Amino acid sequence: MIRLLIVVAIVIVILFVLRSRATSERGISKNFYRNLIFITIVCAIIFFLATSGRLILPQLLNLIKIGLPFLTKFIGI
Repeated sequence: MIRLLIVVAIVIVILFVLRSRATSERGISKNFYRNLIFITIVCAIIFFLATSGRLILPQLLNLIKIGLPFLTKFIGI
């Protein structure tokens, strides 16, 4: 999983470099690279959540379960 994160970071850095060198003469605008960077980040986040969802989601639910009694105490005061 760490290797995949490193690869995604390298791809994003490469896209930033290409975006900074982009000119309108080539036909590929900076907006294209911006959209490509955004899509890459969103896909990476979705992939990480999908592959580690069995670890992340139950812990979030457990935090909510623990936090609700404290929240109701503060509302009741």
